[in-house]
Amino acid sequence: MIDNLKRIREPLTWAVIVLVAANLVLGIVQLVQQVQRAVPLFEAFQSLGGSALSISLVIAVVALVSTCFFIAPATGHARQVTLVAAIVLSVGVVLTLVSYVLGAIAADDPFGRVVEIIGSLIDLLLKAIGAGALWVLLRGVTAGRIDTAPPAPVVEETSEIEAGPVEPDVPQPRTTWQRSEAAGAVWQTADDAAAGAPGASRMPESRPPAIFRDEAGTPADPE
Repeated sequence: MIDNLKRIREPLTWAVIVLVAANLVLGIVQLVQQVQRAVPLFEAFQSLGGSALSISLVIAVVALVSTCFFIAPATGHARQVTLVAAIVLSVGVVLTLVSYVLGAIAADDPFGRVVEIIGSLIDLLLKAIGAGALWVLLRGVTAGRIDTAPPAPVVEETSEIEAGPVEPDVPQPRTTWQRSEAAGAVWQTADDAAAGAPGASRMPESRPPAIFRDEAGTPADPE
């Protein structure tokens, strides 16, 4: 289970970053719609400042980015994830600040304006700390001042063929003859030539069968 969590921590971080960015876009769309419906500016910007960047999402992003860096092995795209997360959170902090300032200016009640400013500062401060922590982390890792977990070792896949014991070459009987060996050579039979037997320079003489003669000089009949 722990190994599965390590494998999905980077995709999960990307998903939360996309969720934060989508929430910012949705907040801007809602602000435009409220202005078109003639909603008072104080209420419109107040709702945008509190919902554009959720503090729970900020904490989740910072925690997930930290797991990508500090839980061994570190993910391969930890720096890219941290950079994108820091940019998205910074945009959300700026948008929250603008919304709170414009909402406080549009407020008619001085007491309500003071209360709004105090509450906005606390919320804005917590979100700014989250974004700033990511920038500090990224800068420290890049400069080598912050030690992170080592990345996973790269395993090179090599195809190894297990060879069996090498048997010594057994000389095989020669079944052919060379052209230089065949020139001027003769064999008694074609089978000898096909088997690769060495040829002779001349055909051996074959003796005629012996003929037995009787005392009268006539050949004897074989029995």
